Amino acid sequence: MSEHPSNGPRPLLPGQVKSWLGVVAFVLVAVAVLAYAFVAVRPTNNSDLDRRVAQKALRADTESKAKALITTPAKNADGTYRLPVADAMAVIAANPKVLSELRKPVAAEAAAPAAAFVKADDEQMKRGLAVYSRTCIACHQPTGKGLAPVFPSIAATPIVNGDASLPIKFILHGLMGPITVDGVTYNSMMPPVAGVSDQDIADVLTYVRQSFGNKSNAVTADQVKAVRAANAARTAPWNTAELGLK
Repeated sequence: MSEHPSNGPRPLLPGQVKSWLGVVAFVLVAVAVLAYAFVAVRPTNNSDLDRRVAQKALRADTESKAKALITTPAKNADGTYRLPVADAMAVIAANPKVLSELRKPVAAEAAAPAAAFVKADDEQMKRGLAVYSRTCIACHQPTGKGLAPVFPSIAATPIVNGDASLPIKFILHGLMGPITVDGVTYNSMMPPVAGVSDQDIADVLTYVRQSFGNKSNAVTADQVKAVRAANAARTAPWNTAELGLK
């Protein structure tokens, strides 16, 4: 009579048991190595997380102070009075020429323009005013004098009249860190301005650089395009320290 193999499970041989135990041991070692690697690199991730948390806290603090400044009437440090943004916008809507009138006293205080100064054409100034009115006026005000101690003045200030690439960077990526303007130190955060083209940025900076007592040449869309391309990989706001600003 022939023998037929059994259909039931066969017991593992000692060699097979040893082989399976080796596989399990290898898996456990691999898990331990991966866990150690994760713990080893975690401080870098935590540093990045700490930076993001700090930026978020600074932005929240800026927004809180800004809300109080732009919604509450009060007297500024220089003796002028500020209106809530809603009231100011209503005044401007009723009489668009009021911005020109507000700029006149500031322009009278400005130093004589440099010989190389070239005035921008009226069309670019009109476009720049339109961009300023929808993106900048709430913080820097119709006069360009800002709202201390959160929003610095851009009236007759060196940072506005200097290298145009700096304000281009501020608009594209934002700015954070302490900076002193007209004797007041600001430590708030300017967020990047969303939804503006190269031409929009060129127009608004030209408007600012030729208003509020500023006398600097126009900015072109090609200048903005070059700065944007050179910093295409940047995602974090600029810091005043890395730009050499005080």
